[in-house]
This record gives sequence, C-alpha cells and structure tokens, in this order.
Amino acid sequence: QIILQSLSIMPRPSAISILTAVYLSSLPIIALLTNTYPYLTEDTEGLVFNCTVQVEGEDMLMVGVNQFLIFIIGGLGNFLTLLAIPYVRLKYGSEFSVLQLNSVVLILHLSLADMLYSLVRFPHFLQIFFTKEPLHDERLCYFIGLFLNLVAYVDFHTIAMISCCVARHNLCRRCGGASLSHDDHDEIFGGKRVYLVCLGIWVVSFLTILPNIMGISGVFAWTGSLYGCDIVCPNEGCSNIGPFISIINNIVFMILFYVVIIINLCLKRQHVYGSETLDFTRMLKSISLTMSILIAAYIVFLLPVVTSGWGLWQCSSLSHRTAAVIASIYWWMYGINFFIYLVSSARIRQAYKRFLKDMWKKILRRSQENQENIEMETSIFWIGLRYLE
Repeated sequence: QIILQSLSIMPRPSAISILTAVYLSSLPIIALLTNTYPYLTEDTEGLVFNCTVQVEGEDMLMVGVNQFLIFIIGGLGNFLTLLAIPYVRLKYGSEFSVLQLNSVVLILHLSLADMLYSLVRFPHFLQIFFTKEPLHDERLCYFIGLFLNLVAYVDFHTIAMISCCVARHNLCRRCGGASLSHDDHDEIFGGKRVYLVCLGIWVVSFLTILPNIMGISGVFAWTGSLYGCDIVCPNEGCSNIGPFISIINNIVFMILFYVVIIINLCLKRQHVYGSETLDFTRMLKSISLTMSILIAAYIVFLLPVVTSGWGLWQCSSLSHRTAAVIASIYWWMYGINFFIYLVSSARIRQAYKRFLKDMWKKILRRSQENQENIEMETSIFWIGLRYLE
C-alpha cells in the first residue's frame, strides 16, 4: 500500500517525455542492429557499387551546374550562418533573446554539417567531372567516402533532434512552452547538455556506418559513378540495413514530434479569446507551414535516393537521366536546410541583417581610417618637402 501511494504521488510522464525517451532509445538500438545484423559476405574483393549508373554528356553537365549552385548557396550560406548567428547571440543577446535557445545551437550544428559536406563534395565532384578516373590514393578515397557518409548521417540525425528539442519546449509542463528560460530546466537539451547531444549525434552516426568502416558489409572505395568515393557493396546489395532503418526512423519521429506540436497548439487555441485570436491563428499557420516545409524537404530530398536502392538491395536498372536527377535532388538537402530556417524565422532574418550591417559599417570605418592615414602621410610628405626647400 505504501508503494502504491508513493507511485500515485510521483508525477506521470508527459506524452512528449515518452516520445523523447522512445526516440533517443531507438538511436542506440538501431546502431546495435547495424553492427550485429548477419551480413552477406565479409569478402570485399570484386564488390560493385549497386544502383548507380555512369552519367555522361548533357546529364553530367546538368549535375555539374547543380553541384556548383549547391556549393555556392549551401557552402557560403551555411558559412554565413555560422558567422552571423553566434555574432548576434553574443553581441545582441538581450535584443535577440529567442536566438539564445539551445534549439539554435542544433541549427548551427546542422549548418556546420551541411557546410562540411559541401566543402568536400564539390571539389571531389570536380575531380570526377574533369578526370573521370579514380583517385590514385586508395586510402584518400576511403577517407573521403567515410567522411561524406559520416557527415550525411550527422545531418539526418540533427534534423530529427531539432524537432525533438522544439517539441520539448512547446509541450513543457513547467513553463508551458512560452518561456525563453526553458533551457534552464530541460533535462536533455538544457544548458551545456546540448553540446553533449551534438557529440552523441556524431557517435551514433559513426556507429551507423561502422560496418562499412570495418569493411564487413561494404567498403569505402571508388564507385565509378556520380558519387565517386562512396560505399561499394556486393552485387546483391549491402546487407547492412541499419542506415536505411535509421533514415526511416528519423523521418517517422520528426513527423510525430511536429504533429504533437500542432495538436498542442490547436488545443491551446480553444483557450484564446478576443483580440488575441487573430494573432494566435497567424502564429499557428506560420508554425504549421514551417514544419510542413521541413518534413516535405526531408522526404523529397532523401526518399528518392533511398527508394532507388542506395546499395541496400539488388536494384532495377536506372537510366542515365534518372540517376542524374535522383543524385541532384539528394544533394540539395545539404544546400537548402539553412534557407528553410532563414525563410521561416523573422528573428533569424533580422540577425542576418544586423550582422551584415555591422560588417558593412566596420568595412566603411576601416576604409575611412585608411583614407585619413593616407591623407595624413601625404600632408607630412609635403610639409617635409617645404622644410627641405
């Protein structure tokens, strides 16, 4: 009876707490499945990269233009994000209080992963485009394939983790989702723990591709395809189903987290009256649109390349054009993530403007100071000449 009374006193876990626990538990379970699944073969000799076609001619040019645009938009855009947001967070913290949330740290982590992918993928593609030959150093090709796959899964996990973090804030029982001090009491993403979450994302991503790193289910090598140095699998396909399950798992939980947020906002709307109704409705539409774009982008950019095989099973023949289009769509995932958050958040847009305005002022000030120094040196020069006369 005492035990039952104690249990009745204990607070019941909320739906978001249960959903968070299930999602976070699924990550190590999938990593374990990845490393214990019975593989087709341990012999990596004579492996053939599955489900890709050598693309040439106009299709190759199309992919090249696509890669260049992704590099310019994604590489430079994410680099600007990594400069602007921390700058505004530090210098204008009180004015941009919403940027102090730890969900912004995860967005910066996503930008870092996207930028790293773009910085390695584009030069590697140039080598594929102009030489159409494998790298002479097999170890370099191995590490390029390893790095690109590692960063890709860091990207996938971070997107889902952002949805988890945002959902925990919006459905928090303690602050009701309306407090900017939520991170002070969030047991997972609060305080410096968010950086441990980022570290955990890298660890889980590493474990997801560990069988390929060890050369058990596949190996990172030259594929002879658009992907260059990537996973090479047996003709029958890679038996490592962990990465595929990981991607589907992230999609499912991302949708669940955002659906829970929308349901919670719809329930809150019933308690909003009078003049506040219009503002709340606008906020609900804005959040719904943002979340719909994020989910749609993840599905549109990722599912085509996954469903076409990605080395998971014996694939049907793909035309050159289809292979080029699928690869081009997939790579946009690393160039447009930051843009989605930029478009959907007014405060992030204002942070960009403030950063660029400050940088422009510094450039003008430095230019003016240089001009004054030149004028002063010129004056000293002519004065010196007069004394010589």
